[in-house]
This record gives sequence, C-alpha cells and structure tokens, in this order.
Amino acid sequence: MIEEVIRAINNAESFFLTSHLNPDGDAVGSLLAFNCFLTEQGRKTTSFLADPLPNNFSFLTNSDTILNSLKDIRGGSFDVTIVVDSTDWKRTGLGSDPMVDNDLDLGTVINIDHHESNDNFGHINIVDPETSAVGEIIYDIIAASGLPLSLDVAICLYTAIMTDTGNFTYSNTTAKSFEISEKLVKIGVRPDKIAEEINENYPISRLELLRMALDTLEFSDDYSVGAITISQDMLKKTNAGPDIIEGFIDYPRYISGVKIAVLFREQKEGGYKVSFRSRDAIDVSRIAERFGGGGHTNASGCSIEGKLDEVKPKVFDVIKSTLKEDKK
Repeated sequence: MIEEVIRAINNAESFFLTSHLNPDGDAVGSLLAFNCFLTEQGRKTTSFLADPLPNNFSFLTNSDTILNSLKDIRGGSFDVTIVVDSTDWKRTGLGSDPMVDNDLDLGTVINIDHHESNDNFGHINIVDPETSAVGEIIYDIIAASGLPLSLDVAICLYTAIMTDTGNFTYSNTTAKSFEISEKLVKIGVRPDKIAEEINENYPISRLELLRMALDTLEFSDDYSVGAITISQDMLKKTNAGPDIIEGFIDYPRYISGVKIAVLFREQKEGGYKVSFRSRDAIDVSRIAERFGGGGHTNASGCSIEGKLDEVKPKVFDVIKSTLKEDKK
C-alpha cells in the first residue's frame, strides 16, 4: 500500500492536504510534514484546516501557509488529496463525501490514519490502528520513497509522535515510537526545544479557562469516573478558543482511582462535544460509538445533541454499564 502512495505522489504535481476539525499535534505535524516534504521537491501544495491552527504549533515550518477559509479553496483542482488523522471525510469540515458533494477536484484521495473506526473513504487507504501516531506512518512513506528527510520534516514528525503519545507517556507509546524519534533526533531535532514550544507557550487565557474548568470538576460516587465541563460562556469570558483546550481532559485522569475521564465541551451551534480518556485496557471507543463517535481504545470522542443536564446522564449511564461489563 505504501508503494501505491509513492506512485501516486510521484505521478502528481499539485496536492491538497487536510486533516480533522479541532486539529491536534498529530494532525498538524503530519499535515505539515507532507507539506514540507512535497514543497522541498518543488511540488505545488495547498494545505487546509477548517479550524484555526493552535498557536503552540505555529513554530512549525509552513504553518503560516495553512488556509482556514473555504472561499480560498473553492473551485480548486488537484492531482492528489492527502487526508491525515481523520476517521472520515466529514471530520475535515469539507462535506460528507469526498467523491460527491464538494466543489473541489480532489484527484486521487489518499487517506492516512491510525483510528480503528476509519471508514476507508479514500481511493487509497493506509489505516494502521497499531501505530501510535499518523506521523509514524508518514515517516515510513518518506523512508520508502528513498528521498532524504530534512530537518523541517523531522521536526514536524517528532511533533506528531510526541503529542499523540502524551510526551511518550500514553499506553499507545511503542518501541517503534522511540525508534523513529531516535532517528529524528539524529537528524537534528531538539526534544527540549519542541517540548518548550508546545507545552510552555500558551497564552494566559489558557490558565484562566483551566481555572474555570476545574471548578466544574466532578466524580462518580466511587471516583472511577471524573469529568469537567467547558461552556461557551467560559470561552467568551476568557477570550479563549477551542484550540487551547488540548490536555484539559487529563486533569480528572490524574486523580488516583479514576479509570475514565470525560470532557464536555459546549458547541456554538448547540449540543456538546464529548471526549473520553481511559487507563489501561478500558476501551472508551465503545462508549463513543454508542453516540455515533469513535477513536482509539484509550482516547475517543463523539458529539451529542441536547442540553448539559440531558447529555451528562446519558454519558454517565453508558460509562457505568461499560465498566460493569468489563468486570464480568
């Protein structure tokens, strides 16, 4: 399959690159790794994210070329479209079907992901749930191409791997994560500098929002489940955007005994985006799937319509039944 991707890239001159809504480090790092790799070869690239780039990833090369407005890409025609880290086309914010309802000529669609719930929406699909980050798959593609891997690309790939493994602390961290990262460091990547850019470069609004979010902290009776909530009112009061919420869900998970952490984030259009994190082998993707979502075993999410006092009981009931099933 990697050979098929390389052939498609070698036979193309223009590329459209995109990823999922509310982009995280793996989405941004993977997209920009491909962007840098292709532009270094003199290929024409157009990169698009439906939501703004989180500020702590603005240090990555070519991050300033990412487009966020649909009007900037309407009517575009491309030889190849590469979608990274997105379970389905709808999550890109560009419609529900890449083959039908869009006004872009996407050419050959290459879908590169590591979520088990991916629906294989591309003409070419590389989906490996055993991989900790899409950045690892892209490393393999570039390595197989036989072309050198530049420092700019290496920094993007390291960012993707480091963030999706939670600074190499999540259960999805593998020997391969370290093996690839070692090779990237040998190219010239500075782990201390990247960690500083990503983890120590937030605006004051992040701490103000976190303080308000922690005031909503709640637990189940046995402390096996912890949750926090972020409302639109909180975002307005702190002048914060959803791009700085990354990592908030970990705070309930830090508490001893908590098996599942939940973050409820109110959406502008109504309803809530619900994120789940778990310890050990507890599969929260099963919970997310009950509400039409999906993701990884230990990190998943979904969207649920309704008010908070309607959404919360539904979510906690499903979590409770899931934990009961796991005890059997």
